[in-house]
Amino acid sequence: MKTTTQNTAWRSQDKTNNPSRPAGSGERRGSDVSDRLLAFTSNLLGLAGSLPEDRAGGHLAEQLLRSSTAAYFRHGEAEGSPSAKEFADKFRAALTELRISRRALQLLEKAGLPCDGQAVRSALEEVDILIRIFFSSIRTLENKAAA
Repeated sequence: MKTTTQNTAWRSQDKTNNPSRPAGSGERRGSDVSDRLLAFTSNLLGLAGSLPEDRAGGHLAEQLLRSSTAAYFRHGEAEGSPSAKEFADKFRAALTELRISRRALQLLEKAGLPCDGQAVRSALEEVDILIRIFFSSIRTLENKAAA
């Protein structure tokens, strides 16, 4: 696959080349993913802020902040990618950050630090969904490139 040719059909901000959406719907492809990722990141910001200010709580809070915001920002970078290859690379980076977020949440759940256990469980469920979405998107892009 040529990476020098700009392919807008796969880009999440593309509003015009999506036959599955009615004309004038105003919705972006991938807006659900973007909205989910924004909500997930926002929820983790709140969760990190509620952790105890001791060494362990501070360390996990910092990791949650770093990995969740990095995933959100990488997704934003992917939206402006000039090629499908670069888009997939940015999605891979976001997927890595989501996996790190999941590990930090798993550790937080297991460590028993004082925090909202339901918020941790909800975040774990959401990060699992996001990981599956990103993984499937990357696989789809790779299959299209191989064809």
